[in-house]
Amino acid sequence: MAKYKICPVCGEHNQPVMLECCKCEADLSGTRVIDEDTEKAQAEQASQKSVLNTSYRMVRICDCGQKNPMQSRKCSSCGEDISMIIPTPDTESAIVKYVMSSLDGEYAYEVKGASTIIGRENEMQEYLSKKSFVSRKHAELQLKDDKLFITNFSHTNYTYINNEKIDDENRRELHDGDEVGLGGNSQDGQRQEDAAYFVIRIGSCI
Repeated sequence: MAKYKICPVCGEHNQPVMLECCKCEADLSGTRVIDEDTEKAQAEQASQKSVLNTSYRMVRICDCGQKNPMQSRKCSSCGEDISMIIPTPDTESAIVKYVMSSLDGEYAYEVKGASTIIGRENEMQEYLSKKSFVSRKHAELQLKDDKLFITNFSHTNYTYINNEKIDDENRRELHDGDEVGLGGNSQDGQRQEDAAYFVIRIGSCI
């Protein structure tokens, strides 16, 4: 099985003897030589981590202040040679990601649009369709000013935040770690099987 070094900066696969990445020229002297099986195992471990791990785009920052893609050899602004500048993380490239994750971690829905209707016959229906306590049009999720809000539309089984029923048509802000119950709450530590429960995850990613 072929062995190689994976560049920690750009991800390029290099021959085991290489001391510099053939693509971005990053230092590979301390990089382990691995094979395909090891790479797959590492990828699986990474996928088990939170979907909200913070990561950033790598850039070469010229002396003039211009941020250039890490594969650039000349600055796009002043034309200076930047091939010797080591790529660094662009910490301003992170964006906020909003995710509703089922309590068992088997389902996750990323909220992207300014307004999203969720329910058994709307968004998230692939998970909610078998939850009879959830209405066809149960609630609305809204992204506004970098904040996530939820409005209850169900007049039968309602929507709960941290086990507290929210008022009809009254928008409530959601925070990282909040538990949302669609169609049910927790009673004596027990949750209704036909309701749906999620935890809100808000974090940074590229």
